[in-house]
Amino acid sequence: MTTEPEYIEPEGMGRAGWHKEGEGEGQARSYYRRLATPWETFIKSEGLPVFRGVGIKDTRTLPRADWPRVGGKGTYIQVTGTENKTGMFVVEIPAKGALHPQRQMYEERYVVMEGRGSVEVWKNNDSVRTAFEYGPWSLFSIPMNANFRIINSASTPALMIAVNTAPRTINSYDNMDFVFNNEFNFEDRWGGNLEDYWDNNEKVVPQPVRGRAMVTSNFIPDIANSYLPLDNNRGPGFRWVAPDQVGNRMIQGWVAEYPSGRYAKAHYHASGAVLVGLKGNGYSITWPREEGGVTPWKDGKGDLVKFQEYGPGGLISAAPGPANWFHQHFAVSKGPFRVFNYTGTMPGNPESGRLRELDDAEEGAMVKQHADISDGGNAIPYHMEDPHVREMFEESLRQVGGQTTMPPEVYTASGANIEVMTD
Repeated sequence: MTTEPEYIEPEGMGRAGWHKEGEGEGQARSYYRRLATPWETFIKSEGLPVFRGVGIKDTRTLPRADWPRVGGKGTYIQVTGTENKTGMFVVEIPAKGALHPQRQMYEERYVVMEGRGSVEVWKNNDSVRTAFEYGPWSLFSIPMNANFRIINSASTPALMIAVNTAPRTINSYDNMDFVFNNEFNFEDRWGGNLEDYWDNNEKVVPQPVRGRAMVTSNFIPDIANSYLPLDNNRGPGFRWVAPDQVGNRMIQGWVAEYPSGRYAKAHYHASGAVLVGLKGNGYSITWPREEGGVTPWKDGKGDLVKFQEYGPGGLISAAPGPANWFHQHFAVSKGPFRVFNYTGTMPGNPESGRLRELDDAEEGAMVKQHADISDGGNAIPYHMEDPHVREMFEESLRQVGGQTTMPPEVYTASGANIEVMTD
């Protein structure tokens, strides 16, 4: 028989999680303290404020602190449902200044909220630099592990909101030298002739999986006012396009617009989608599907519904989770309400939408992501929704001097799936 090792009490935890010889066969402790992940340890070490919650009306109002690693000032954003999956932050570039040159082994995307300037991008071990100029509501993404430097040419600070896949990379490797000082060039994403790499390309092409509208432009000068094709998937007059940029796999996302006085069908999927306001004003509601059901207010569960108003620069975690949550988006401004799901993955990715709940789904499995729940999908048709949804929306419009433009026929069972066109 082997010799029993020395018994050491774990500091601050009471007795150890195993029994000393001779103590009998009683039940061992079944609880433990959760340790911080490498990502959580990293953002704590950055010394920046961290916003946590379901959403915020305008991220530009968040407090910002000096950011020695990046330069400028910043604040981290960890909305519910994105923890250890998606990193988000607001960064301030000083007037007539620039951030430090950076590179990193993860995907990163920026939306300019305020300011004008340029971005230089170059390969590792290469002196040739490419560049493009940005303005308010420009959208760009940095190729994986490329060097880049953000410059502000204006006499006032520039503000950008960014998203990245840093949590997954840092949690996987837990080595900051590998993450930030790796000299590998991703030639498949950032190679060949780079002369037109940052040219704005407005050509709309079919998305590979769903056939919906997609633009393959690594830089879009003004995502708040760019053309969006009519889509109608989420509601009458709904417009939508997916920007496919720099070979990203995990943060493709999409831009959507609701006409004034209209709103989306409630629908559910796994957590992770974050909507950023680009133009107009509106609000979103979200509630747990299993606990709240299809008609939460009618069933006396309205307290489960979370409500968030937001406009340009604001955001919401559409489905906070951890389980699938219904959520719904409403345009209450006099003009259209445009939002950007800037965290979304490439459709068909196992982490995209409802595929997360289909653990045994095989390649090629059909997912009815935009179908109504009566057809095996994940959307509540308007005629089945809680009556309070429509009442609350119409009251919100009255408060700003607006009125609903929803076609009456969508509230009937026979008109549930009609396509209503709009200019």
